[in-house]
Amino acid sequence: MNAIRINQGLCTLATVMALTVTPAAWAYDSVINGGIGQYTFKYQDQTLGVNGKPAGWFLGYIGRFNENLGFDVRMGGAGNTSGSGLTLKPGLFLSVLFRPLISVSETIDLYGLLGFTSLAVGRTAANGVEEIIARVGGSIGLGADYHFNKHLAAGVELVSYQRDVDFGPNNNSSGNWTGVTQANVSLSSIMATFKYQF
Repeated sequence: MNAIRINQGLCTLATVMALTVTPAAWAYDSVINGGIGQYTFKYQDQTLGVNGKPAGWFLGYIGRFNENLGFDVRMGGAGNTSGSGLTLKPGLFLSVLFRPLISVSETIDLYGLLGFTSLAVGRTAANGVEEIIARVGGSIGLGADYHFNKHLAAGVELVSYQRDVDFGPNNNSSGNWTGVTQANVSLSSIMATFKYQF
């Protein structure tokens, strides 16, 4: 039976997401956004380190405040990474990202991503008990899209969702991994992306 410990960061980020989606964004075209590809996951605690490159996905919504600035709200997940007697699962994450964009031609857009991600990570030690906690960290990324027509686009994207975020103990005792006195987690990705514009 899994012992699940969830940090309040997920709830906080969900609230921010709701506040971000303002009526102004609906004045411009809205986009459904998805991607599949490879994540790079790194975990280091006081004694053990685990690195992996699991496959993963994301799905989200892009809104625009004007022609050159929008926001990207997305969720995603990745597969397990194992090593040193541990199994780490970078489970669902939630991101709120500002999205500046430049059109370099009628069919090609370049964009950046800047914001925050709440990442839930499950840690299973040799005793077989999984503990899941979440932390919020800064995110940054770059991407490019090619537009086939006014509705469909595809591209590539590089994103650092979290880099060396502190997953060690905090003041919330129910949101800590048992026996872990310090831990850092990083998650990044390279993705093929697909978009449908309404």
